[in-house]
Amino acid sequence: MNAKTISVVALSNRDFISLEEKFREAATWIDLAARQGAELVVLPEMINRFCGDGDGNPRALPIRQCALRDWRRETEIVLEAAKAARVALALPVVHLEGDVLFNTFFLIAADGSCLGRYNKACPTPPELEAGMVPCSDQSLLQWNGVAVGGAICFDTCFPQVIERQIAAGAQLILVPSLWPGGRQLNYFALQYATRFAVAYPAWSRIIDIDGKEAVEGGYRQETLRFGFGAPVYTATLNFDRLALFANDNQNKIKDISQKYGDRVRVTFNQENCLFFLDTLDPELSEDEVVREFELVTARDYFAACANAIQSKGGDSTHEPHAPRLTPPVARV
Repeated sequence: MNAKTISVVALSNRDFISLEEKFREAATWIDLAARQGAELVVLPEMINRFCGDGDGNPRALPIRQCALRDWRRETEIVLEAAKAARVALALPVVHLEGDVLFNTFFLIAADGSCLGRYNKACPTPPELEAGMVPCSDQSLLQWNGVAVGGAICFDTCFPQVIERQIAAGAQLILVPSLWPGGRQLNYFALQYATRFAVAYPAWSRIIDIDGKEAVEGGYRQETLRFGFGAPVYTATLNFDRLALFANDNQNKIKDISQKYGDRVRVTFNQENCLFFLDTLDPELSEDEVVREFELVTARDYFAACANAIQSKGGDSTHEPHAPRLTPPVARV
């Protein structure tokens, strides 16, 4: 088991008196997430936009006017809070480099160093009008042995943004957002055995490879809006958890359960004919069980099916279960 604990913060999207006030609230929730065991904290999109941007708000500022020119110095309150709490941080800001506008999250390590950045691939029409640059060709980031991808808000409406990162081997996709992210994220999680951490003020969530929310919550909850509780949602995910399609595997599940008992957890998703395998014993790895019982992950199975169809001159994209990734991806 390769367990990592992640928190998503539903940082309020209300009007703050100042940017400093919003940053100090973010710092409070980062500290709380660390106390809950978080190793990585994800904040919602554009935390440097501290005035609500709805029509008719006289305090709302244009995107370019909100942009930071020295993001490290200007977000010092937030960065220092994460460093003091010894947690990694996905810090999402709108910023300028020269005259070029970016919507970015920076992935900051627990020691305060920058591991890299993800730039919004598909800016909205207002962002494009403000001069924001689309950024489609981006490398995955590495955090504690996990391959990390990204999607910022509107990016989640474009499947190719997600799929090309999964094809590159993304195990976790961070989604700072100002919209819910859509049920398509649950589909992608289930279809491609990839995890998502969505930080959105109204409803943040962490989605595991079974397509289900491991944890969720936000300001849709009246209790939170009334000032009770905290908008921090924390879950521990097993990054060695496997998705196994029933074909070639289903006859072996009983034998696995009989041999390993409570050392493994096998759950079955009947609707999608998928088994999910976790080991609960630190002395037993999922790979050991795979080798012993000659299991085939769902992604490997469908990749092999797609190759077999193509070798016969067929089009694998017509298969109802065939992955749309090209080329087929290896198991991660």
